Amino acid sequence: MLTSIKNYIIDKKWGIAAIIIGTSLGFASAVICVYANLVIFGFNIMFIISPLIAGFSEAYIARKKYGKSTGAISALLIFIIINIYGWFFPKNPITLNLFTLGGIALTVQAAVPILVNYLLFVVFLGTITYVIGLIGNLMSKLLGKEIEMAEKPKNVDLPQLDLLFATTTDLSGKNITQHLGIITGEAILKEEKDENSSRLEKIASKNGSNMEYKIGLVRNEALQNLESEAKKMGANGILGVNIDYKSVGGIKGSTIIATATGSAVLYE
Repeated sequence: MLTSIKNYIIDKKWGIAAIIIGTSLGFASAVICVYANLVIFGFNIMFIISPLIAGFSEAYIARKKYGKSTGAISALLIFIIINIYGWFFPKNPITLNLFTLGGIALTVQAAVPILVNYLLFVVFLGTITYVIGLIGNLMSKLLGKEIEMAEKPKNVDLPQLDLLFATTTDLSGKNITQHLGIITGEAILKEEKDENSSRLEKIASKNGSNMEYKIGLVRNEALQNLESEAKKMGANGILGVNIDYKSVGGIKGSTIIATATGSAVLYE
């Protein structure tokens, strides 16, 4: 039993030494503050200085010699000692006022910083944020001004086209008299916004950044370009219409390319 205790002390010697030295320095600073009567607004500065000196000294020695933190035990011990003395033993014990309350708060912060920071930044601020949000929701409901979600842009309808479009390779009930060849119609939509943006981009920007809406715009322009190509060849119908989409990313923004293909025909 004694051997195990001896081994424990040897193993933890620098940790124990850090606590003892930190407590001693903190206590010495408190004695100096008392005998020198270092008082500000009726409040002895030992309540602020002594725990800080104890905690700093312990942490410094523990880090240099022990290799890890010892938990600022000396700061907590000094905090307890000087508060017992300050509140009960002097001829004129300290009384509660604005300055003593502030000093106590600083002393607690110096003695147990992790706990205080958690209570302040997590518990306190979290509670305040929750209460403010709750009050805001209640006020919105009382005033009948609950926040509404922005309306999602509607899908883009297919354009009005003059020629007959078909996704199949024949026209039921129609007599195809001539195949005029494969045609292509393309449309490009760039995500970047500048004064040189195309008409298609400007329309899309007015309706938000909804990707489904933008793709509908690109599709319609591709179909209209496909129809223009067919009219140039004298066709009155397009068979096997297919639309393919590609997205190309770049430094200046992404680009959506829609390609409509088909076979231009004449039918009776």
